[in-house]
Amino acid sequence: MFYKKIIIPTQPHPDTIVAIFLLKKFGEEKFPGIKEAQIEIKSVITQKETEENLAKQGILILDLGGGKFDHHNKKNQTLSDLVADDLEIKDDPALTKLLQYARRDDIFGKGIISTDLLDRAFGLSALIANLNKSLIGNPNRVVDIILPILTAHYNEEERRTKLLPRELEKKIKSEEVLIFEIKSDEKKIKIIMIKSDNPSMAGYLKSQIGGKFDIVVQCLSSGHINILTRPTKRINLKGLAAAIRLKEAEFSGINLEINANELMKYGRLNEAPQWYYDPATNSLLNGGLNPQGIESTKIKWEDFSNILKIAFSKNFLEKLFH
Repeated sequence: MFYKKIIIPTQPHPDTIVAIFLLKKFGEEKFPGIKEAQIEIKSVITQKETEENLAKQGILILDLGGGKFDHHNKKNQTLSDLVADDLEIKDDPALTKLLQYARRDDIFGKGIISTDLLDRAFGLSALIANLNKSLIGNPNRVVDIILPILTAHYNEEERRTKLLPRELEKKIKSEEVLIFEIKSDEKKIKIIMIKSDNPSMAGYLKSQIGGKFDIVVQCLSSGHINILTRPTKRINLKGLAAAIRLKEAEFSGINLEINANELMKYGRLNEAPQWYYDPATNSLLNGGLNPQGIESTKIKWEDFSNILKIAFSKNFLEKLFH
């Protein structure tokens, strides 16, 4: 049996599109050909067009005919739920938010909760509704536009819920991670230092699921090191910026004869050009994740824990100004 067509009763809405995404991404083995199957709208099917008969013709029906993928006669279940159950992927943590979104939109009519006019205009549910109005009778085009967005979401969720936790565990075992706490102005700061080239790692480590670290020191294989902070903690990095610039200049054989305010300024310091103090993201960047043209720091990764402890110590800033 080779599936060539998917029939749906109306223009595709969020739950329908999520279900089609699941089928096309995970259903090829169970439904051969479904990945390339075309979508057709048909509001009613005849008594002869049973789920079994249509399947023999390579047609899969969704939300029609009272079949296994018709959620209208199944209490408190979405089409996406039925497809996920059938494909045995409902427990995939990377799908949790996607299935919740489909449920909230379909059952509760709250695909967009925000009352902000811009949020409502550019929320996914509203954009799908607009596409349906612009592309009446062309469900394939609507789905083709939305599927890459759902794929990007799933890929990031897979990294966040499965791939990144595995990488972190591996890094801890290979002693490429250092975790410690420091206190600054009676506020505890949770810090992690990690060797990783993964562009999603810092964001993951700052998140609730990744440990909710206040400061992430990420060392790339190129030797570049970036220091990122969790926005809600509002950590003052001025002392750390000064400490790093002083140490960088020391390793470069430069005697920094400038005042403390200059050492702590935003942007780049000519005497230590490897580092950019970014006020927008409250980070200290040694080239960022794509450090083209920026020299890697001369400071060793293992020295950063001591630099952090000194920079956030009670008397460090006082000493800078005397």
